[in-house]
Amino acid sequence: MDSGKPITISATMMRHALSGVISSNFDLSRLLKKCQVDQSVFFSTTGRLPLEKVVMLLRHCNGVMQDEANGLLQEPIRIGWFRAMALSVVHCRTLGQAIERILEFANLFENSFIYTKKADKKQVKIILQRIPEHQVTDNYAINSMFTVLHRFCGWLCNDRILLNQITLDFPSPDYRHEFKYMFYGAPVLFNQELNAISFDRQYLDHPIIQTEASVENYVRRAPMDIFLPLDAGGPWTKEVRNRLKEVFSVQKQLPQLEFVADELSLTTQTLRRRLKSEGSSFESIKAQLRRDIAINHLGNNQFSIEAVAEACGYTEPSSFIRAFRNWTGFTPLQFRKGLNI
Repeated sequence: MDSGKPITISATMMRHALSGVISSNFDLSRLLKKCQVDQSVFFSTTGRLPLEKVVMLLRHCNGVMQDEANGLLQEPIRIGWFRAMALSVVHCRTLGQAIERILEFANLFENSFIYTKKADKKQVKIILQRIPEHQVTDNYAINSMFTVLHRFCGWLCNDRILLNQITLDFPSPDYRHEFKYMFYGAPVLFNQELNAISFDRQYLDHPIIQTEASVENYVRRAPMDIFLPLDAGGPWTKEVRNRLKEVFSVQKQLPQLEFVADELSLTTQTLRRRLKSEGSSFESIKAQLRRDIAINHLGNNQFSIEAVAEACGYTEPSSFIRAFRNWTGFTPLQFRKGLNI
C-alpha cells in the first residue's frame, strides 16, 4: 500500500452519486472546474477520479444543494444532520445501542426510506424499506446509505465490521466493480426483495470508544472515510490484523512478519502463502493499519506531524507524508485542517 497507486473512484459511480445535482438547475460544469475535475474524465465510461477530487466535489455539491444527500431523496437532508446524529450516538455504551439510536434518528424524517433492524441469535440485519411514492433519484442512494452506516459503525467501535451479505432490490449497476471496495469484499446480491446488510450479532456488544471531539474530526474530513478501501480478506488476514493491533496497543509500534509468524506457530513462508490465498499480504495489512493509526492520531491536535509519523513507524516525517498522500490524496496537514485545500 505504501508503494501502490493513489486511491481513485469510478467516474461512472460519481455520476450516479451526483445525478440529483445533474438533474437540478445547478451548473455542474462550474463545480467540476472549481474542483479541478476534468469533464472528459468525469463523463467517461472508464474514467477514474482521484480521491481528493471526489471529496472536494461532493462537499461543494453538499454546499450548493444544501443537502447532505445531494438531491437523491424525496426531501433534502439539511446540512448538519449527520453531525447532530453522530454527537447523539457517541454517548451510547455499545454498538447495539448506537445502531438503535441511528435508526431512530433516521426515521424521524420519513425521507424515502424506513430503517429497521432485525436480529436473531447469530446475525443482525439492517433493512432500508422504500416509502411508496417517495422519490429516489438514483439507486446509488441505497448503497451509499449502507456504506455510510457501515463505515460509521466500524469507526464508533474502532473495528472492521465484516459484512456477511448485502441484498439490493435493484439491478446490478454499471459501477458494480466498486462494490468490493465499498463493502470489504462481502457478497452483494441484486434484484432481491429487501435492501439489507447483515453481520454477526457479536458486534452489537462492542463498546463505543469515540468522543464528541473525535466526532468533530470525523465530520470535518467527511466524506473521505466512506471511500477508503480495505479488502476484508479471510480468517488469516483478520488474525494478523488483530495481532498487529494488540502489539501496537502495548508497544506503540508494529512488529515484523517474523514476530507475527512465530506468534501463530507458522513459518514466514507459510504465513505469506496463506495471506496470499485470501488476496492479502502482510505488507498491505500493515500499511492499512498505519493509515488507520495516522488518521486517528491526526484527529488529536496534541500530536505533531512528526509524532504521528513516529507512531506509524516512520523514522523520517517526509516518508510518512509521502505515504499518507499516497493513501488518501491529501497531506497530513491538509487532512488535519479538515481537507480545506
